Amino acid sequence: MKWVPKGDAVIIQGVRIDGGMIYVGERNRPGDSDRPQNALINPSLSASGSARDPGGDSMPYWPSYSEIEPRARGTYLEWLASGRDDPEIGVGYVFLYFYGLEYRLFFEQAEAEADEILAEVKRLLSIYGGNNSFRGYAERLLDAAGFLTTKLDQRPPVEPPRSSLFEMPYDVRAYLGRKVLDGENLDADDALLWMVSSPAVQLRTPAIRCFDELGALWNVRFNKRFPNGIKVKPPKKKLSLDYQAASGRFNASISGKGDNLPDIGALTAPVNKLNGLLAECTSELDAYSRLIGRSPEAKGTIDAAALLPADLMDAPSANPLKEIASVIVARLSEKKSGWMPVKSLLEAIDLEVPKTGKIPAATLNKLGAVLDKLGLGFEPDRRLGSMPPGPDDIVVLFEGKGGVIDADGDPYRAAKTVTEICALAAGADGEIAQEEIEHIKSEILSVPGLSVDERQRLFAYAKALCRNAPRHQPVLRKLSKADEEIRKTIARSAIDAVLADGRVEPAEVKYIEQLFRTLGFPTEDAYAALHRGAAGSDEPIAVRPATPEPGTSVPPLPGMAAEKAGSIDRQKIERITKETAQVAGLLSEIFASEDEEFVQPPSKAADNMSLRFEGLDQQHGELLSYLIANGELSRPSFESEARRLQLLPDGAMETINEWGFDVIGEPVLDAEDNICIVSDLFEEIQTLEKR
Repeated sequence: MKWVPKGDAVIIQGVRIDGGMIYVGERNRPGDSDRPQNALINPSLSASGSARDPGGDSMPYWPSYSEIEPRARGTYLEWLASGRDDPEIGVGYVFLYFYGLEYRLFFEQAEAEADEILAEVKRLLSIYGGNNSFRGYAERLLDAAGFLTTKLDQRPPVEPPRSSLFEMPYDVRAYLGRKVLDGENLDADDALLWMVSSPAVQLRTPAIRCFDELGALWNVRFNKRFPNGIKVKPPKKKLSLDYQAASGRFNASISGKGDNLPDIGALTAPVNKLNGLLAECTSELDAYSRLIGRSPEAKGTIDAAALLPADLMDAPSANPLKEIASVIVARLSEKKSGWMPVKSLLEAIDLEVPKTGKIPAATLNKLGAVLDKLGLGFEPDRRLGSMPPGPDDIVVLFEGKGGVIDADGDPYRAAKTVTEICALAAGADGEIAQEEIEHIKSEILSVPGLSVDERQRLFAYAKALCRNAPRHQPVLRKLSKADEEIRKTIARSAIDAVLADGRVEPAEVKYIEQLFRTLGFPTEDAYAALHRGAAGSDEPIAVRPATPEPGTSVPPLPGMAAEKAGSIDRQKIERITKETAQVAGLLSEIFASEDEEFVQPPSKAADNMSLRFEGLDQQHGELLSYLIANGELSRPSFESEARRLQLLPDGAMETINEWGFDVIGEPVLDAEDNICIVSDLFEEIQTLEKR
């Protein structure tokens, strides 16, 4: 019995075999059993006959070369000689060859040839892995060989398992066992290796499909939670491996380089400790995974990057957002805030810049999503009800602290209305001075009930309104043509805002004069209103004479805001808040783009209605129901209905499609041209609607 090394040639029954890696001889090696080994090719046995058996139909379950029919031997020799890669050959011949490889590696322990034997098994697996039986035996051999050849100081590849695991791979157990035995803490990569190698852990689709992103996010989150790594107490059980041959002819006890290593394969404490972190990281990749599943080519694009968790900005891996961040941070410098032309910002984010007309809502939504991931706020932000910027406008950027903005709360709506009124007044003469901007800031500071984040956003909004003042001329014209009652309400709100702190500054008088002229009211009415005070109040109001003052006015310090707020008449503020909330709706209508429909909030009655679709909120459910009832819609019609329901059209489509993934495993809306429900899913979606 002789092993023919890789590359050597041998002629058997007239067939030249050049590949080697086979056993040839008439009997086993001394000391082996009398029965010939399955893989031993006896050159004296006949392999003649014109008939062949390529399917291996004549072969038993555990074939042996000495026992198969001559026609099967001839087929086997020809397969060996022809490259051993015919995908149509019967798997019995592949096993016959495989028996020799495992015998050489484990029974004869030919470690010097381990690499070439393992490479050959992997090659066979790539061709014949579709056969479950062969795949199982081949993967088990690779696993055992990994233990035999493992380098204890070299971490095995951290990757999702090729198939379901019944036990932790031996090379992983050896590597981690050595670290545990030496008392070393496990780092992020060690911990992830443990998790993906544990049979108790079932990776979800996002983790498998987006494993690179999972690994990067895992490293960031693990290092934050366990900055010193984790320590595992070694178990008493020692690591060993008994390999049972696929041929059934031998068993091999393998210690490899792991003598006296603890067997960590059955430990559950580390898995239990890290399960929550793995689930958290996987869930945060859900939206990104769905996009990559639908459009693999989207990987590496801004659209995809905007769906990644913000923590990946701290990861060393490549992320398109990092390049954008560097451009924006360079612009902001150390000021923590600044402004950029919207065209420059869109170009930095690789979003299409319209040459004419308005910027599409979808583009502005993407802009917002990207800046959110960068930890930046911006104004005007249409998502919070601000007038969307035009192609020639600027946007004001600031470092967002992640605080909640209650855009529908009375204090914020009141402060925003005051900001808009003051900006309109300041821009009435076509110029806005720095002191006018500072005055608007002081007005924002005078409104109680605002958080630090809300004030910061309103400051940015004020800057944006003032810097984009030339574009407000059409708004001012529209405002001057508004109904008289609307103009009176706005004028009264402006007067109340100015009088809220119990005194009137010269700059405030100037604003009121400009606003009254814009609204078409005599300036004398402005003076009279200021002297009368707030509507319904007989209190005297002190108006300081507008005498020239040297120097530039100094804006109040943030710390003074509380003192100023403390001097405010609370009853007056409550009334002002109610009035400005009403004015906010009027200004929203005036500030909106000409082709955008003003959306009234849904009635509270809708909140009490039962959900139309399980798992989908009422507004999105109504939108989906509207599509069912009306069939295919043009994009303008769809957007109009979405706005009626107070939804952003593109965000609504994404929400409904995400719901579709959760419920039926695929998106339900087709938006290539018009908007409609995917035809194959229409009846199924209908059945899910509650009547």
